[in-house]
Amino acid sequence: MNVIKAIELVGSSPNGFEEAVKHAIEEAKKTLRNIRRVEVMDFEVLMENDEIKMYQARVKLYFMVERE
Repeated sequence: MNVIKAIELVGSSPNGFEEAVKHAIEEAKKTLRNIRRVEVMDFEVLMENDEIKMYQARVKLYFMVERE
């Protein structure tokens, strides 16, 4: 039987929400294997001087727990 674990991450990008999601996934792939699903939970922007400074995406990653 498979066991799936979920973690939440926040990815950021100055260029848009899609890139923020991709950044979160790419960083997760550095330490996780067998990612099965990504759920985008929320979007936010950080403002500075009435301008958008940073796009952020909160994502939940689901991955297989490895067994020996």
